[in-house]
Amino acid sequence: MSRFPAIPPQERTAAHDVIENGVAEVFSKVPSHIEWKGSSGTILGPYSPLLYTPEIAEPWFNLALTVTRQQRLTLREKELAILAVLAEYDAPYVLYAHSQVATAVGLSQEQVQQAVDGEVPNGLSESEAEVYSFALKLAQLRGPMDSAVFDSAKSALSRDRMVGLAHIVSGFIYVSMLCNISNGEVPVAAEGAFVAKSRHWQ
Repeated sequence: MSRFPAIPPQERTAAHDVIENGVAEVFSKVPSHIEWKGSSGTILGPYSPLLYTPEIAEPWFNLALTVTRQQRLTLREKELAILAVLAEYDAPYVLYAHSQVATAVGLSQEQVQQAVDGEVPNGLSESEAEVYSFALKLAQLRGPMDSAVFDSAKSALSRDRMVGLAHIVSGFIYVSMLCNISNGEVPVAAEGAFVAKSRHWQ
């Protein structure tokens, strides 16, 4: 049984509808074979625990959608930043979903696996390699960033792209935490779909 079962109909509020509408909007932008409801109909990923804090739902989705829609980073760069989080955080549902999103935006299976392994993938553009490297450093950050690391990144990335990456990396650490507190179901990938292997399972 889910740790965060569906809210009974008599207890649902308008805020719960905001969550379901937000989830539907998020998943309207990803490959249709990526599942967001489990076999029992429970919402998967970070969304089932989010139902238990409905007053946070609308601002959470507003922030999440704004962060992921920012134009200063390409779709591939955004996915590389998310994969950098997965190199540091064991979040099985996020890995399931974003392995498939990453291949849909043009990263190869090999590149996705390398990124999840904590390695700069082969065949990236110079900009993409810099984005991945900085995102990985952000995901590893446990204290103030060293000046040499900051200055090196600043020479390759503009300040707004550095901050944009900080939003994505910290946002997906947040997503990973919500996923992992639920210890929820992870669907079997559709036939032919690729899901990277987490180095945390090895």
